[in-house]
Amino acid sequence: MLKLLQMWLMKFVIFSACVCIAIASAEKKVKFGLQNFTGHPNDYRLKVFTGVHIIATYNYPVETHTVLTRDGYILDNFRIPSSERCRKSGVRVKPAVLIQHGLTASADSFLMTGPRSALPFLLADACYDVWLSNCRGVRYSQRHSVLKASQDAFWRFSWHEIGMEDLSAQIDYILATTGHSALHFVAHSQGCTTLMVLLSMRPEYNGKIKTANLLAPAAFMHHSTDGMLNMLEKVIMKMKDCNFFGHTGVLNFVLALLCKPSKLKKLCTSLFLITNSMSKNMNQTIIPFLMATHPGGISSRQPKHFLQIRKSGKFRPFDFGPKKNQKVYKQGSPPDYPLEKVRPMSPIHIYFSDGDKLTAPKDVLILASKLNNVVKHHIADSSWEHTDFLFAKTVDTVINQPVIKVIDQFESKRKRKTR
Repeated sequence: MLKLLQMWLMKFVIFSACVCIAIASAEKKVKFGLQNFTGHPNDYRLKVFTGVHIIATYNYPVETHTVLTRDGYILDNFRIPSSERCRKSGVRVKPAVLIQHGLTASADSFLMTGPRSALPFLLADACYDVWLSNCRGVRYSQRHSVLKASQDAFWRFSWHEIGMEDLSAQIDYILATTGHSALHFVAHSQGCTTLMVLLSMRPEYNGKIKTANLLAPAAFMHHSTDGMLNMLEKVIMKMKDCNFFGHTGVLNFVLALLCKPSKLKKLCTSLFLITNSMSKNMNQTIIPFLMATHPGGISSRQPKHFLQIRKSGKFRPFDFGPKKNQKVYKQGSPPDYPLEKVRPMSPIHIYFSDGDKLTAPKDVLILASKLNNVVKHHIADSSWEHTDFLFAKTVDTVINQPVIKVIDQFESKRKRKTR
C-alpha cells in the first residue's frame, strides 16, 4: 500500500510540474549581474516563498546575481556578503565560498536549519563571502536565452552539463565580481559530481579551487541500495528528456494538503528528496520550510545518468547508445572521466557515512582511490543517512564545523606565507 501511494504521488508530481510549466507566462527581458540591490526578498523577481526570504528572515544581507552560461542557461545565484557578527569584527577582505546543491535540491537546501547550524550562515558569521548556487532546472534557474522551460529541448541536459557549463560560469562570475583568483567549494551529493566533471574535463579550473569539501559525493554508485531509486528506475529509464521533478505553487499547495497527516508527512519528505526514508536524525522542525521550497526541478536525464553509472560501475558521461556515442565520443561507449586530472590547490576532503544507502561507503572509497590527494572524514554511524549531511539535528558539529575548520586552516596558512 505504501509503495502504491509513493508511486501515485510521484506521478502526480510529474504531471503537475508539466502542466504548470506549460501555462507559465513569458519572462521579461533578462538582466545579468547583481539584481537585488535592496536585499528585500519582496524585490526578488519570484513572488513566492524563496531562499531569499529565509536569509532575510534571519537578518542577514542577501543579494541575487544572474549568470549566463555558454550554452544559454540563465542562473540565479544567492549571495550572503556579510553578517552583523562579521561587521563587528572589522574584517574587510572576505574569501569567497561557493556552495553547490544536489539532485532535487537548490540553494534553499543549505539554509533549512537556520543561523545556529546551517553552513551558509555559519560561514558568513566567520567572515566568508558566501555564494549559493542554483543550477539549471531548479525553479530559480528555469530561463534560457532562446529556449523556454515548457520546451523539451530546455531539459536536454544532465549533471555533465551542469559541471561543464553552470559550475564554470558561476566560478568565473564570482571571481570576476570579487577580484579573487580562487574560491572555496562545498557541495552535497550531485554537487560533488559536478565538480569532478569540471576539474577532470577542464583541468584549468583546478587552480581556481582553494579547498573542496565533498559531502556524500555521488560518482561511483554500483553499491547503492536506496529503495526510492530502485522503485523509480523503470519509470525514469523510459522517460524522454523533460522536467521531471519541479517545484510549483499549485503543486506544493495540493501536496501540502495531501501530506498534512503526520504519517504522510514523512512519506512526502522522502519523496521530495528522492530518498528511501526520512532519517531519524533529521531536524523535523524544518519540514514546513522543506515542503515550501522543495523539490527543486531536475531533468529526467539527471537521475537516468546516475542509474547508468550505477549499472556500469563506471564514472563516465551520459550513454546515448552505440550509434550516438560514436558521434559524440568517437567510440561505442562513453569514456571514463579522467579523475587523475582532478588536482585542486589543496587536498580534497570527503565526508561519508556507514548509513548512507545512496552513496555507499564502498563507492565513496572507490572515488577516493582514483583521486590524487584526499582526506577522508568517516562517520561511523549506521543511522546517518544521505540527507543528514544537510538536515540532521547535529549537522553543525558533525559536518559544518569540520568544513569551516578546513577552510580556516587554508586561509591561515596562506596569511602566514604572505607575511
